[in-house]
Order: sequence, then structure tokens, then C-alpha cells
Amino acid sequence: QGSDKAYLTNLHTEFETHQDFVKGDDRRKWDKEFGIKHYAGVVLYNVAGFVDKNRDSQQDVFFDILLNSKSAFVRSLCEFRDLQSKVAKLGDVKGDNSFSRGTVKRLTNRAKPTVSDAFRLQLQVLVLVLENTNPWYVRCIKPNMEKSPSIYDEKLVLDQLKYLGMLEIIRIKKQGFPVHYLFQDFKVKYLCLNIRNRYRVPKDEKEAVRFMLKSEGMAPTEWQLGKTKVFLRSCVHEPLEEKRLATLNKSAVMIQKIW
Repeated sequence: QGSDKAYLTNLHTEFETHQDFVKGDDRRKWDKEFGIKHYAGVVLYNVAGFVDKNRDSQQDVFFDILLNSKSAFVRSLCEFRDLQSKVAKLGDVKGDNSFSRGTVKRLTNRAKPTVSDAFRLQLQVLVLVLENTNPWYVRCIKPNMEKSPSIYDEKLVLDQLKYLGMLEIIRIKKQGFPVHYLFQDFKVKYLCLNIRNRYRVPKDEKEAVRFMLKSEGMAPTEWQLGKTKVFLRSCVHEPLEEKRLATLNKSAVMIQKIW
């Protein structure tokens, strides 16, 4: 008969010397939790209920209720009721017969598939989808744990940014040239900055961009010209954008004043 404590003891025995395994700073909690060093930091796991959750089998009555729903979406949630056929189908799609047989065999050794089996299968399906698509991720930041407006937990937000790798992405972006425009787009957008010299701007779009950046006094090391685009560092783009907005606001006020 397994137990949470026995499971934790086995973890300590097996992974105690592993570089990414952490017992925790508080010795009083060594019999209740363990930690894993992830990319952004250490995550602690409490083993209370681990074994029971692993034994938690799917409830047929629950699926029967979902299947009788008037909502097509809710009915579609019953798709994972038959895990064995689902896993077999997944194995056929991947072309990996050993994967399919092994997973089905593990499931047939039990009276009923558990919630853990369903979760594992959903992860496998997700991995399969990601391998066959080019996904775009929407990174969501939770400002507080109370789900209340106008509350900003600075430490919570910073931890999320670390775990998402956003700080590293920002650092890399700053070292490179994160802003880029087509020559024509740059010329149209920022020609208003020095409208008096518009007749001196070369007709060639690449040379026009070079002329405009030099006219604004931008250091050559902070921007680069490619074949069709200009690449800018943030220290170049931000002053240009601020000056452009100021020019547009000034022009708008002038138009409103006269007309």
C-alpha cells in the first residue's frame, strides 16, 4: 500500500544527488514537500494527496451528464472518455507503434483509466499539435492572487516574468536591433520630422533613410541598413517616435486653430 510519505522517501533516495532536485530550505517540511529547479527558479511541490490523485479514476456518471448537454462544446469534452482508442489513434498519427502499444498496455492493466492518464494523454496530444504547427503564444500576467481590480503585486508579477523568460528576451532584444521598417515605410512615417529638408531627401529609398537618420544625428552604430529594411535600436526608435508624435500634435493644434 503506497502512501505520500513513502513516495517522497523514494524521491529523496532516487534523486537526492541530482543537481535539479531540492529538498527545501525548511528542514521541518522535508517530509511534506520537495523542489525542482526549473529554468527561472525553484518550484516546491507538496506531496499531500499525490497518491490519491494518481488513483482517482474517471467517473462514468460525470461523462454521461456531459454527453447529454445541449452545448456542442460540452459534449465534445467527452472525446477523451475512451482513452485506449484515443491513444491508439495518436500512436498511428505519430507512426510510432511502440508508443501506442505501450500506452494502451499500461491503461489496460487497470480497472479504469485514471484522471492522471487522461491528463498525460492530453499533454501528449498537445505536444503532437505543437510539433505539427507554428504556434503563437499569448503570455498572460496575473497582477494579484485575489482576482481583484486595482491591486498590483510586484513580486508576483516579477516571478511570472522570470518564469516566462521575458526578462531574458528583453535583454536579448536590447542588444540587437528589435525595431525594423521597410525603407518606404520609414520614409513615409518620419519624413515629417524635418519637413524643410524634404526636397533634399534622395529619391533612392535606401539612401533616403540613411540621409534622414544622419540628419537627426543618430549614431551609425545604433542603426543598420539591410537590403529592404532599416534596423533600429530602441535608443534610436524611441526619440524618433517621440519627436514624430510631438510634430503631429503641433500640426493638429495649428489646423484646429486656423480652421
